[in-house]
Amino acid sequence: MKGLIIPTASVLFFSLLTGCGKTTTISSNLELTGKWQLESIIQEDDTISKPATTKGVMDIGLNFKEKGELEGTTSTNLLTGFYETAQQNTIQIGGGGTERAETSWGNLFVNALPNVNLYDLKANKLVLYYENNNQLIFSRVN
Repeated sequence: MKGLIIPTASVLFFSLLTGCGKTTTISSNLELTGKWQLESIIQEDDTISKPATTKGVMDIGLNFKEKGELEGTTSTNLLTGFYETAQQNTIQIGGGGTERAETSWGNLFVNALPNVNLYDLKANKLVLYYENNNQLIFSRVN
């Protein structure tokens, strides 16, 4: 894997978008804190499930840490950044990472993440909403 990961000089910053429609209220970031693995993506009413893991491809996941720190993996890269939650389940996510060719699954995630603006938690499932009710659906990792 050495030589394949190229550090990126640019840092991606994602804007805070607000929305409505989700009513679950999270009392603190404590419920959000922890590791989450991407299981499926709902895009324009199509559900795209996580593909089988292949050699050299990582599971996509996010680790929401205390104090707003965020770590994660795409299908082929590492990412670090920040998150901030606000009233009515709004969330802002920003950061950067390494750059290497993504799988199609990884590209769906990487392209969606900057547009996330709402979240919902229930029964060890995290749903991140972006662009007109599209969804990134995660399961909690123990």
